[in-house]
Amino acid sequence: MKRPRSCLAVLATVPAALGWALGATLAAGCGDNARECGVGTEDVDGICAPINNTVCGDGTKLDEGRCVIDPTACQSGTVLVAGRCTDPTAALLIDLEESFEPNGLAIATGVEPSPAPAGTIALKPIDQSFVVHGHITPFRDADADGQLDPDVDSYLLTAAAPTLLEITVDGVGGAQGAFYLAGDPAGPVASYERYGLNLTGDTTRRQVFLPSPGVYTLAFSDTRALAIGRNPPPPAGAGAAAGGADAEYYATITARAIPTPAALTAGAAVSQPGALATDQVALFNGGFAVGSNRVQLAMPGAAAASLAVLAGDALVGYADEQRQPPKVAEVIAAVAVDAAPVIVVDAVYNYGPAPAPFTVSITAP
Repeated sequence: MKRPRSCLAVLATVPAALGWALGATLAAGCGDNARECGVGTEDVDGICAPINNTVCGDGTKLDEGRCVIDPTACQSGTVLVAGRCTDPTAALLIDLEESFEPNGLAIATGVEPSPAPAGTIALKPIDQSFVVHGHITPFRDADADGQLDPDVDSYLLTAAAPTLLEITVDGVGGAQGAFYLAGDPAGPVASYERYGLNLTGDTTRRQVFLPSPGVYTLAFSDTRALAIGRNPPPPAGAGAAAGGADAEYYATITARAIPTPAALTAGAAVSQPGALATDQVALFNGGFAVGSNRVQLAMPGAAAASLAVLAGDALVGYADEQRQPPKVAEVIAAVAVDAAPVIVVDAVYNYGPAPAPFTVSITAP
């Protein structure tokens, strides 16, 4: 194995014509015999190179090597809409205003029934945002327990093919913006659920992958009232009627280009570790053997795993994390190798502050 050259070895290669000053600069970066490179440098292919210490300014955060706006850092009086902190009292372009209550569509047990949704979301072309504005104002006590029920506003959204969405919900007036997304009850992913919530701020932002065509229901509410559906996150409240007369939300729904899948290594058994950020979906291809394959996704910690296998635009299999051990999402997929199957790693929810570790494995069933 080729050993990295020391800083002194690199210094020896500097032509004399470059002068004493450059040689002295390089020499200053060389540490003692206990380490190869000095403070502020790192060994890159045998050369002491400066360490990239990117520091983002106020209101931004580091995301994949770039400084982007921090959705929790919008100044008072502004909201995050289409990736920008915007004054909602200015000429803000709203594509859809919430319709009259009730508008919950009984999307889950305990949510108010209604004959019509809060509205219909029409997805725009890639990277163009659809903006929804509504209110979180509890208004009824259907179970007669003496307290108002949560207000949940449900919208219909149609996907013509597998689709990657980025959804942001910014709450104002005391609301903690959150959402619940459910699959088409008559479609191939009727069990599909996604939760978007933020435990430390009023803005939720995450990506979701719609694995098949169909009509999905996207409901906006408050994090403290998100204890709905079949598998809510533990900290999603307990049916609290959060909100009030001044509570509003601004939701941004944006279709994103589906990224190129990362390659898995083919073999008798494939095991690929990784980490999924709260606002990310990961795709993989390769690693499938001829015939049936058992695909498993394990995601411990504050996330619940969700797994989809696609061949082109066709959904081959879908599963969410099992509630009982081994607590993995599992799909048995028989896919022709030349069909280029793709594994989609997603999460039903992730309420942790850090990326969720995961492991994708492919074995014989």
